[in-house]
Amino acid sequence: MDALQPNAAPRWEWRIFGADLAALEARLGSPTSPPRRSDEIYLLNALTPHSAKIRDAALEVKRLLRVDDGLELWEPAFRAAFPLTAERLAAAAAALALPLSRLDRSAYDEAHFLEEVVAPCPALRAVAVRKSRLRFSFHDCPAEFVRLQIGPAPMESVALESADERRLAEALDALDADPRVNVNFPKGVERAAALAS
Repeated sequence: MDALQPNAAPRWEWRIFGADLAALEARLGSPTSPPRRSDEIYLLNALTPHSAKIRDAALEVKRLLRVDDGLELWEPAFRAAFPLTAERLAAAAAALALPLSRLDRSAYDEAHFLEEVVAPCPALRAVAVRKSRLRFSFHDCPAEFVRLQIGPAPMESVALESADERRLAEALDALDADPRVNVNFPKGVERAAALAS
């Protein structure tokens, strides 16, 4: 079943990765919630700029709509829990703008999806990511600090987002961050995976 929230509107996003972003984390202020830990699988996509991941036993797809002076506008396009019917997988592939190989099953659990749909697809690469996230509010923008593990490589990431591009730009200015230095999560995962291999 598609579980997209009715208010899942496009949001402008900015993100940076590094080995030690503690100073940037400190400038975000106090967290608004306890740390949240998760094990996720990112499906790196070599053909289109869109993003897919498996989290909480569900497949999620976000589409990159626009890039403006480094800031990226992303739209949640698909979310459904496993097992996924062939029809739902076709919808996910359409959201990713990827061709879909022949589907031999009427429904796929997560393991069969990874083995029979992702692994044979040359455009997709599955990468396991362990995250610990802290959420913040910075100048009226949701923000997060993430510690992540990809293979043996620990990394950190800071992100801000907003539905209002101007508000996000103002928050980044207050953070003294360059909007043009922006690495989205799939690209960050891809770079970290390359370092880990």
